[in-house]
Amino acid sequence: MGFELEKLYSRRKDIHEKFGGQQQGGISTPANLPYIFLFTSEAGEQHGYHDGYDENGLFIYTGEGQVGPMKFLRGNRAVRDHIKDGKELLLFSSTKKSTINRFKGTFVCAGWRPKMGPDRNGNPRELIQFHLTPSSALAAHLQDESSEIVLPENISLYEMRERAYAVVENKVSTAPVVSQKNVYKRSQDVKAYVLARSKGICESCGKAAPFLNKDGKSYLEAHHIRQLSDDGLDIPSWMAAICPNCHREIHHGQDGAMKNQILQAQIRSFENSLVS
Repeated sequence: MGFELEKLYSRRKDIHEKFGGQQQGGISTPANLPYIFLFTSEAGEQHGYHDGYDENGLFIYTGEGQVGPMKFLRGNRAVRDHIKDGKELLLFSSTKKSTINRFKGTFVCAGWRPKMGPDRNGNPRELIQFHLTPSSALAAHLQDESSEIVLPENISLYEMRERAYAVVENKVSTAPVVSQKNVYKRSQDVKAYVLARSKGICESCGKAAPFLNKDGKSYLEAHHIRQLSDDGLDIPSWMAAICPNCHREIHHGQDGAMKNQILQAQIRSFENSLVS
């Protein structure tokens, strides 16, 4: 995609002319693409809300809808369910020049909660505040070897799969601090299932993990099949446990895109076999 952190972009030329999506409003959902563009602006204050980071490092982002209570429709539903839908959240903040926005990075919706505030007409209404965590922070946690992944005992792979898919739901309102704790726990559940599914074998080349880590476990890396980076939380059907060599080739090799497509088909086939 090529967006660089803190770099300035024209919303019309650099985003909508290339990717499509709604050119007005704070949430843009291009059709048939794995991206959701979020735009935050100080102009939101006139509608009763203010976006920004809280003390825990979460970005509090207010949903769309200027009159009446906000509901989980269109853009709001897309943000809440972006993990399940395989979409990345890309956040941009406005500048003094209204058509130019600064890229703030990719984020994961860790949760949400309602908040009372006035609408455009000054009438009280219920807002939706999303709790967004930077994907880079989540990725660091997911890859942190010091954060031990404990594979549950006496539980089938199918049951582990059910747990992993259940964690992508964001349908319960929580406080920001709870959202932050939940999203890290969810990332552990997904990774635990994917590692168990691989059984120590690279899910791309089919070879055994190249070495054991310090804990004596097969070393494989979490790869997000659908995303352009490996930041963020994914669902099992879009994540694979692969060896470092395959991982580098997919991201940087001449045939990386083809290799990734083959991997995607393999994972989809296996996941479908568990429910057939």
